[in-house]
Amino acid sequence: MTENDEFAEALRTGPFCRALSMAAQARGLSLRQLNYRLRARDASVSAMTLSHWQSGRSVPEREESLRAVEILEEVLALPTGSLRRLVGSRRPRGRGVRSAVPLHRRHRAWGHPAFLPPLLEEFRDSLMKPVRKIELHETFHVRPDRCTGRLVVRELVEARQDRTRTMIFAARSMPGVAPPLVVEGSGCRPGTVLTLDEEGFSLTELVLDRTLRRGERLAIGFVQEYPQPIVAENHHRRIAESVGHYHGEVVFAPGAEPVSCRTWRARTPENRTTGWTTVRPDATRTVHVSRRNAAPGIHGLHWTWE
Repeated sequence: MTENDEFAEALRTGPFCRALSMAAQARGLSLRQLNYRLRARDASVSAMTLSHWQSGRSVPEREESLRAVEILEEVLALPTGSLRRLVGSRRPRGRGVRSAVPLHRRHRAWGHPAFLPPLLEEFRDSLMKPVRKIELHETFHVRPDRCTGRLVVRELVEARQDRTRTMIFAARSMPGVAPPLVVEGSGCRPGTVLTLDEEGFSLTELVLDRTLRRGERLAIGFVQEYPQPIVAENHHRRIAESVGHYHGEVVFAPGAEPVSCRTWRARTPENRTTGWTTVRPDATRTVHVSRRNAAPGIHGLHWTWE
């Protein structure tokens, strides 16, 4: 993946901090220069705040900060709304506000997109009782036409609270393309599903076969399919909270074997892509990505056919 490809991907999927940092780097503008250009347009944002935005330590929330984001789009010669859409909704604060750490973790894992908080609120009760993922194993199939096939997921989960009966699964294709959907399950079944086709995003409530007590574990599995298959050039897993063991596989159909494959990681809150490692499909045309104590962030695989 070239730097231009990474920049385009950052603008499309976020997170905000990575998109802003890469845009400034592409234009050759330092924090001081960005600060100067904002002040010239009566936008009061300090260089320290800009630094926090670029590192992911904070995101714009106040009205004047959101206005500054719109000005940054002009300064950095970006499409209108490209940065603003990556900024999440303002978070509630103060005494008496119910803790929403699980929601914030999920929001951060997806790069703080503005469209996500309202969807997460629909599943607040389920997200307030998050399960711990002990093991996560997934197999992504690439079809002979190089398009997205099915994704088969197996997980061992552990309840953190009594009376845990649901968990949430998020998935994305690309803007304007119908998102992948859970079509069958083992140990669980798909319940309420919310989709946002314009963002290619879906949230699925998985209803467990039985109610779990705190500390109780359950092995589940489910299959996800793409209503509108698209050319598959990568597969990645966004992890909101550490997973004891993550193992991902990409299986290429005969005739669809790639010329090159590389694994990579992007850790939050920095969201800098690291760990690029060249890998090769085995005799079964399968590439493996395995992580012990997989940290929050993105764990992925990118491949090319040319």
